[in-house]
Amino acid sequence: MADKNYSQKQLYKIAEDNYRVLRKFCELLCREGYWETPEQVLHTSAQQILDIYAESLLVCFAKYCDRLTEGEKSFIAALSETAGDLIRNAASDNKLLEDAERFQRTPPILFQLLSLRDMEKSSGTAALFFDAVINIMLCLAYNMDSRRIPIATKYLGMYFDKVSTFLTNNKNKNQCVDSKYIFKKLCHGELSESAAQLEAADCDFEKYKVLHLYYTPDQLRPAPGGVVDDFEHIEKLTPAPVEKVEPPKEKEPDAKEEKTENIVERIHDSHLDELLEELNSLVGLEDVKREIRSLINLIKVRKMREEFKLPQIEMSYHMVFTGNPGTGKTTVARIVGNIYKELGILSKGTVTETDRSGLVAGYVGQTALKVKEVVEKSLGGVLFIDEAYALVSSTSNDFGGEALDTLVKLMEDHRNDLVVIVAGYTEEMKKFLKSNTGLVSRFNRFITFPDYSDDELCEIMKGMAQKNGFVIGEELLADLKSHLGGMSAAEKKEFGNARGIRNLFEAMIVNQANRVVADEICSMKELTEIRTEDASW
Repeated sequence: MADKNYSQKQLYKIAEDNYRVLRKFCELLCREGYWETPEQVLHTSAQQILDIYAESLLVCFAKYCDRLTEGEKSFIAALSETAGDLIRNAASDNKLLEDAERFQRTPPILFQLLSLRDMEKSSGTAALFFDAVINIMLCLAYNMDSRRIPIATKYLGMYFDKVSTFLTNNKNKNQCVDSKYIFKKLCHGELSESAAQLEAADCDFEKYKVLHLYYTPDQLRPAPGGVVDDFEHIEKLTPAPVEKVEPPKEKEPDAKEEKTENIVERIHDSHLDELLEELNSLVGLEDVKREIRSLINLIKVRKMREEFKLPQIEMSYHMVFTGNPGTGKTTVARIVGNIYKELGILSKGTVTETDRSGLVAGYVGQTALKVKEVVEKSLGGVLFIDEAYALVSSTSNDFGGEALDTLVKLMEDHRNDLVVIVAGYTEEMKKFLKSNTGLVSRFNRFITFPDYSDDELCEIMKGMAQKNGFVIGEELLADLKSHLGGMSAAEKKEFGNARGIRNLFEAMIVNQANRVVADEICSMKELTEIRTEDASW
């Protein structure tokens, strides 16, 4: 590690500035929706996770370098107004170290999400986040006495090795941190302007390398990953001009690198973009779309963790869709089935639709066979049970309970290649889940489908017409909106959202056909135009 002469006040200021950069990366994850699902699971903000991660890392760092002094505790606690809880709440230094080491054994979720973002956007946020963390660690190291510096350097090498998995970007290798960069940073890194340079880089690690270490174009060519050998001797090196630092020799990518490439290809070289485009093209349903996108991000990260043998949280892919008829539940179920296929959750991604009549028989012993037949037909895909609450009955001689018991068992038997989505009215579905203890533990993801607004229903009508080669004028759409606005709540419920719109559209097509034939007109305009007089409401 190169000798650097900074005052203690300067080191505090540099560390605080770099920590402010780390907080901005947390804000970026929240703003772009990457933190939405982890927050639902962890019930913790990204900033809180950052505070605990940075504090525990620095505590372990200082302790590894022989001891954790009171001055170093003050340095760590002063990083931000929200940091320092780990130190302040610890009953003793031993308890502090125990808590810090326990947290450091958990997966670095901020790195994981930034790495995922980098693969999706070909950016370098994980590398920049890592560099800001290293800058803070260097500030702490420069505050240590000279005898601890060699140990600090070794720890930095170990830390790079630990997180290097998340610093690999197969979409853009110039956005990667490699051992050459670490070597140059420890030998020549100037920290004074590091935070400003990180912000100026604007998620581009390649740009930061030029600003921070004055890389030349030929030095920006990516070198293979790996840890610098013999880190403990780096501090003994005499700093040389930047241009004379030679990169390590090329080596064949190891199994971990190949595995990363494979998972990235499986996730990104798929039809996910097309499926998301189809989802986004649906009218309304913004909350539903957000839930599905969060689910996709969660599964992506889970798959990546699985490839690297990281601990997995048990996850159920079964869902409950609640809402009134005609709100898009079946359409979204079909899209979800295809998404699960692309992400490797299901082998086929098909959707089998059924209801009570398809699962319950009229005689003893036949219901279980009927359920088994439907489930076997659904294997590899999604079993969509509409109006699932109808399986629950208050009469003792009803076979709905037998159907549920059989379904729960088969869901467990085929949990690796079957997803069940149950749908129905909100209140009725709550009672449905309470009717069988096996259902509650298997259905923990709820998506609510709201009723469409009048404007959205008019947009759906317009989309149906365009899809089928018809043109609906603005006057007719205005009449439709007026008709919808005049309905009572009971009439609206009976109308059935998009189902009612489809019924109106099909009636208009019949009326238009009768009109065209009666008028003996067959111009292109007449064949495609739907007029006000074709409406029958």
